[in-house]
Amino acid sequence: MPMIVDPTAPPVTPPERVTSPDGWLAALVDEQWAGVVLSYNATTAPAAPRAADIRKVRITRQDPRAAAPVPVRSGDAAWAVEGIGTAYDHEAPLGVPVIYIATPIYADGTEGPASSLSVTVPAPVAGDDLDLWIKSVDEPGLSLRVMIVEWSGPTSAARQDALDVEGSAYRVVAYDEHGAETVQVKIDVPPARVDQVRELLRSGVLLAQVRPGYYSPDAFHVPADISGPTPTGKLGSSEGYQFAWTIEPIERPATARQPMRMPGWSYDSVAERFDTYDSVAASYPSYAALSTDGVT
Repeated sequence: MPMIVDPTAPPVTPPERVTSPDGWLAALVDEQWAGVVLSYNATTAPAAPRAADIRKVRITRQDPRAAAPVPVRSGDAAWAVEGIGTAYDHEAPLGVPVIYIATPIYADGTEGPASSLSVTVPAPVAGDDLDLWIKSVDEPGLSLRVMIVEWSGPTSAARQDALDVEGSAYRVVAYDEHGAETVQVKIDVPPARVDQVRELLRSGVLLAQVRPGYYSPDAFHVPADISGPTPTGKLGSSEGYQFAWTIEPIERPATARQPMRMPGWSYDSVAERFDTYDSVAASYPSYAALSTDGVT
């Protein structure tokens, strides 16, 4: 079949590959899914110490707003075959530069020199209708960027116990830190996305992310009561459908020993696609290519 080419179309700009100064750690920003593909390859540097003895690589992310680095979910720690390991970060904050740090772990449990680099995952720009990312922690391929219809002002519940004091006009108050900011959200999606949103909102722990201009922190949460889909026009029309729920933040789920997952690809996908290991080996030139479905 002949290929039709539009000579007036602008050339496609491939994603920029960022590499650490030592050449061992590389990052590729996945703008389609607002994630980062991370690849560690100690065999590419002539000075790489004991590359064949590396069994795992621990990858952490330093957010400028955080006091300390946090582990990347699929890099705590990632398996490294003969010095080559990969991870996918689907939880990086949007619109701010972050630093990734990769530390190799040898077979005897000792650690090698760390490699680091900095990238920024773009946030939706001001004025863009699709201004909210809803991401599934366990099934990143369900994640979706959607339009916000309503975004309530955040509320932060008090944790206080007050008692009257005899002979005093003042009460005594026992207090704790306020609860995390809770937001009521309503989104609008096209009919073609309704089933995906249904599945997404019921997939377990979600991560809600908006651009920095919202002044709302990223929030891991599990939707409780879900409203929708509610048609915005006549039922059965081609107009949008709305869903509503409460974003009540929870602690970030544990990252230790979590498997490699990226949108549309996981180790489960390998078993589904290939019958034998020989078929796998014939399809990918390296472990890095296998673990990221050819991205690295």
